[in-house]
Amino acid sequence: MANIRKTFNFRNGVQVDEDNFIVNANGLVGIGTSVPSEFLDVRGTAKVVGLVTASDVFVSGVATITEIQVGTAITIASGVISATSFRGDGSNLTSLPTSQWEDVDVGLGYTSIYAAGSVGVGTTDPRDTFQVGGNPAIAGKKGVGINTIGNIRASGIVTAASFRGPVIGDVTGDLTGDVTGAVTGNVTGNITGNIDGDVNSSGVSTFASISVASLVTVGAAATFNSSGLFVSGVTTSTSFVGPITGDVTGNVTGNVTGDLTGDVNAGIVTASTELNVGTGGTAFTALNTGKIGIGTGTATADLHILKPQGTKVKVNADSGVPSVEIGIGSTEKQGIVRFNNEPSTFDIVNNDTGDLNLVIDGGNNNGTGNFKWIDNTAERMRLTYDGKLGINEDDPAHQLHVVGTSTITSNAWVGGNLDVRGNVSVGGTITGTIVFTEAVEANINATAGVSTIGTLNIVNGIGFNNNAPLTKLDFSSGTAAFNSVGIGTTNPGTKLDVRGAAYITNLGINTNTIKVDPSWDVGNFQIAGSAIELFQSNLKLDSLSKVGVGTYGDQPGGIVDLRRGNVQSDPWVFVPQLTTTERNNKTNASGSGISTGAIIYNTTSDRVELFLPPSNAGGSPNVAYWVGLATAA
Repeated sequence: MANIRKTFNFRNGVQVDEDNFIVNANGLVGIGTSVPSEFLDVRGTAKVVGLVTASDVFVSGVATITEIQVGTAITIASGVISATSFRGDGSNLTSLPTSQWEDVDVGLGYTSIYAAGSVGVGTTDPRDTFQVGGNPAIAGKKGVGINTIGNIRASGIVTAASFRGPVIGDVTGDLTGDVTGAVTGNVTGNITGNIDGDVNSSGVSTFASISVASLVTVGAAATFNSSGLFVSGVTTSTSFVGPITGDVTGNVTGNVTGDLTGDVNAGIVTASTELNVGTGGTAFTALNTGKIGIGTGTATADLHILKPQGTKVKVNADSGVPSVEIGIGSTEKQGIVRFNNEPSTFDIVNNDTGDLNLVIDGGNNNGTGNFKWIDNTAERMRLTYDGKLGINEDDPAHQLHVVGTSTITSNAWVGGNLDVRGNVSVGGTITGTIVFTEAVEANINATAGVSTIGTLNIVNGIGFNNNAPLTKLDFSSGTAAFNSVGIGTTNPGTKLDVRGAAYITNLGINTNTIKVDPSWDVGNFQIAGSAIELFQSNLKLDSLSKVGVGTYGDQPGGIVDLRRGNVQSDPWVFVPQLTTTERNNKTNASGSGISTGAIIYNTTSDRVELFLPPSNAGGSPNVAYWVGLATAA
């Protein structure tokens, strides 16, 4: 069955006999035991041919192993253990050297030993080549250390019968006892005891205190004892170090170099050339030219302050009004910069009658700076270099640019155009010309009083009670009253003066209501309460040229229909009245007398005459035919 792929799955483990081989449900394997306690529990001898890798090996009995190798550091074979180092308790190890010291030259007749590392006495951590106790290089550690270059460091007191050889370097701390021989170099600290010999110093000798038991005489010029130093002549020294106590009287001639600590109460101090503080006067200098420099030794102004960064000048007072005054002479004509003249108020004052100028780009620059008024960090107003003032606007587009509400309690004058993008509320009178340049809704609302406009130019249209006028002048939602109206003329001669063609759908004269009644033929031209007078004019009726009197809803029966004239108050028609002479003098368009079909009343013959064509009058042209005689009542 070696070539058959097999898989066995035992959910609760496998057991062969009682304790030959068992795999329990927890995955523990036992050989020689039915109760394994480890993943592999073997009770008896085990043989493994090959490599065994284990993190720990524990043998309670005897283990026979030909060779054990742990990495590259430990090899155990044939009873020999080799290792790069040994650590831990070696008290039970045998056949080991009894000391780390090595005899380096046995031919000297005595033992010459050598230690490969540092030697520590009283310490398990020597940091010097030979160290007794703690490391003296560490603060608080007590000990002595000697290194290979000859340096000795001791944290305690070094006592010796004598010291020989030069002492090179600084000696710090107290030196107690006698010092015999020359001391070359600086001595810092107290010297207690006698000094026999010369004290020669090419540098500065600084003594915190000098105690002199007896008199010290320096030639014939100076004596020094416990009371002090008395010099009868000139004292010359490269430097004086230490405080000078007491009054210094008389003139001091020559240069004074070094620090001066303490108060100087000398009255007038006169420096013929300059007074310097700091190297070359870089901290403070006062020149005989009247210039004062702070932070610079080469003042270029009366007061010149120069610092690497953050220069500050403070003028403070505990109370009152601190101020800086700039003027001409001793007069009151001066400018003042002051604070607290009114509580918490800063003033810039010109006490004279001149101007107060604020100048930017005063060096004839191109002009790019601005005047700014800032409240804490918020900019409230800006005046740009090209003359634009912005209020709550840091980039004004016009000479005056205000963001927010503006209040003018008196007159305001605008020399050019006034462009308003919102509503205009006027409580008084508007004079002049108002031009709305954009197609926006413009409202002129006057709730009281009279609005008088000298000239009004409307680009789009005017609507009365109408926000969207349909024409230039739209009264479709209201009425209008005019004293006179001129159409095609700017100087109307009558109430309505139309120069040119007019199109009127309905026209009412002496009536404010155009009657529209389908039962009446009222027409589109209606006159109420007045007569129609045509003076020196021709009357032309189109398109059928019919005239009806009293016809109402009916069409006229002929060109002239007077059938219903009887309903009128005066139901008659007058024809032209001519004498016989006047009749004979009339001519038609062809120059041959009165036209055919004409009717006149001949006042000479007292009759109505109808002019018939020549065929009805015996061939005579334009013969009047007498149709009757009517006598006026």
